[in-house]
Amino acid sequence: MKIVILGENGSVHIQKWIGAIANVAEVELHVISFERGVRFPNVTYHALRKHTGTKLDYILNVFLVRALIRKIKPDLIHAHYATSYGFLASFTGFHPLVITGWGADIFDSPKNPFMKALLVNSFKKADGISVLSEITKEEMKKLTNKQVHLIPFGVDITKFEPQQIKSDAVIRIGTVRTLAEKYGVEYLIRGFARVSNKYPLCQLEIVGDGPLRVSLEQLCKDLGVHEKVVFHGYVNQNDSFEKYIAILGSFDVFAILSILDSETFGVAAVEASACAIPVIATRVGGLPEVISEESTGILVAPKNVEETANALERLICDKKLRLDMGANGRRKVERLYNWSANVAQMIDLYKVTIQNHKK
Repeated sequence: MKIVILGENGSVHIQKWIGAIANVAEVELHVISFERGVRFPNVTYHALRKHTGTKLDYILNVFLVRALIRKIKPDLIHAHYATSYGFLASFTGFHPLVITGWGADIFDSPKNPFMKALLVNSFKKADGISVLSEITKEEMKKLTNKQVHLIPFGVDITKFEPQQIKSDAVIRIGTVRTLAEKYGVEYLIRGFARVSNKYPLCQLEIVGDGPLRVSLEQLCKDLGVHEKVVFHGYVNQNDSFEKYIAILGSFDVFAILSILDSETFGVAAVEASACAIPVIATRVGGLPEVISEESTGILVAPKNVEETANALERLICDKKLRLDMGANGRRKVERLYNWSANVAQMIDLYKVTIQNHKK
């Protein structure tokens, strides 16, 4: 199969799909994206042009994408993110076309009538549709009556494994997040500040970067916990995996405190569970699907510092609870979010979509 992926190559998640699909022996993979992100050696990349540096560039690249498709002559196009690359793919007029909805494109964009009309049109032209979570699948009913395939964004359980050696000297609480408002890192810091004096052996580690980094660092100083908070910055697991897994695997507790329903899956939470780390998560979007309450982790209300602090304290104080929840999380990932099985699901969707188009 000759496959074209239209997607943001600057996204660590799209990179992971690209790397996985490219390793399937029967696939010749081409990627059309803006010029950024990790590149894999067995993939042919085609760069889009930045005319304005705004979302207008998606419209201005329509004719270039059409020309590239005519040149590549693929068996199928797979567009990731319905409102940007999905729009581009739908306007090529090429079939068969698979579109994957991710989160904000399905939950936030339809609030704008123009964007909703664009989405409905894109899905009307799609021959196959996939999403990452049940909650997104349910939301898709507002945009299309076509069959929607649930294909989770799992993890490689041979790489994300429980770490056998952890220090009892320090309890490490960690998160992997873009430092933007929707991801609620502020509330993790505030919750940590409430328990850090009572439990001086605790440390908070934040992996990620973003527009709020400076203000979050200042918040740590204002709350008097800056010496107990480590900002690691952005670590790309696709080109610095050993560093990434060493940091993640050292955590005793993982937190993912998004505040919006557009957090439809929570990949980092699945990675933490695969490493047998208990997870504190907010009751938003798809997080309650990924984290089983009181089994693989603890669910709290978004923006609720008190509930967050209480959850942290429970896991800090109870090592057995941490270990039990971590073990349950690992078993859940093995059962539902095994990356090799998820990739096989996507390849099957490609094959079925191509076969149906030939009929």
